[in-house]
Amino acid sequence: MKYLAAIALLISLNAEAVSLEEAVGIALQNRGDVQSALMSYESAVWKSRNADLWFLPNVNGQLAFSKNFDVQEMTIPGMGSIPMGTEYSSIAGVSVTVPLFVPQGPAGSRMASRAEELSLQQSRAAEMDAVVQVVRAFYGVLLAQEMMDVSIEAIDIAEAGYELAALKYDAGTISRFELLQSRVAWENRKPDLISAENALDNAFAGFAVALGQDNDAHFQIEGSLDDKPGFKMPETLEEARENMYLNNPDLQAAEYIELVGDAGVDMARASFLPQLVFQTDLNYLAARNDAHFEIDDYDRNLVASVALQIPLFNGFSDISGYNAARAERVSSAASARSIRQVTDLSLVSAWNNLQAAREGVNATSSTVALASEGASIASISYEAGMITRLEMDQSFLALTTARTNHARAQYNLRTAEAELMRASGLMEGYIR
Repeated sequence: MKYLAAIALLISLNAEAVSLEEAVGIALQNRGDVQSALMSYESAVWKSRNADLWFLPNVNGQLAFSKNFDVQEMTIPGMGSIPMGTEYSSIAGVSVTVPLFVPQGPAGSRMASRAEELSLQQSRAAEMDAVVQVVRAFYGVLLAQEMMDVSIEAIDIAEAGYELAALKYDAGTISRFELLQSRVAWENRKPDLISAENALDNAFAGFAVALGQDNDAHFQIEGSLDDKPGFKMPETLEEARENMYLNNPDLQAAEYIELVGDAGVDMARASFLPQLVFQTDLNYLAARNDAHFEIDDYDRNLVASVALQIPLFNGFSDISGYNAARAERVSSAASARSIRQVTDLSLVSAWNNLQAAREGVNATSSTVALASEGASIASISYEAGMITRLEMDQSFLALTTARTNHARAQYNLRTAEAELMRASGLMEGYIR
């Protein structure tokens, strides 16, 4: 069968066996979205460092040679023409500009620093989102494997029931109709197995992509749907909300979104203010009528100046920039408010889902036990001829349904735990 071939393929390829913690580690190292967020943060760090050094002087050196093709001459009667300049000239020097009062400097530093913190929180959020996706994919594979086991067991039971019915039919204890019912019950299990095989293939492909690998990468899973998280979960919604306020990167990002908007207005406002800079130039000038310059040809020229630059008219670009920054600040405040609302909603939803999932696991656990007992009784009763084949099929169908519901309830519980920890900002529990 297809699932046997898939299992053989995984074994033949020596598929790597990974636990949940190892899967998370692989994902954080290989996922493109995580790497992109980290590099964005790295870029923001360098931009912030550069902005913090606005007060340092700018030092520029220059070395130039020039040739004048049109040397002006002055003609003096009786004396001929006297050149008014030289054909070749050279300049070598250093220029130093020191900002004394530059409002854009501190404003830009403040804005870059807040943008750095915003990028840090966004990178943390990207890592946490990646962990949640890995948890879903990891337990998704375990759920698909459990569904495969349930389907295999169901088809094996149906096949054994048909073989028993065939023996009874040969012995004349059941009718042809009941024999056909047994065969139909067996055949009806095959589409479920095919669907389970396909779901398992898709789950493995999704797991590989969640780890940042190609979808044809092969991994084995070390774990079970029964595995409980190895860290302490919040016991109350209030405790979870306190953790959210302290640790959730989305809330912290919302705060810095507002601060960046404020800093943008300060930066735009600074464009209206004057600038005071000190500049000094140390140049060595030389001029000759040929290109053979020597050191003795250069004369020193040292100039120092203090310049006050007052913006008077910039084509309304400063006014439009200021108004754009104010609108951006309003937009940032609205975005931050929306993020806070969505974050709080996600916490409440995750908490409610967790409580429902816990109740679902408890309910389905008892149902599985009852259905297993009922299936055993039905099997013995059918062999003894006390019930019909249809009644036995119904008991085994109830067992299959109970096991399926229990597996899905366990999957919902594991994913609800991850979602609650994500909303609380405590995903470090999944990282070793």
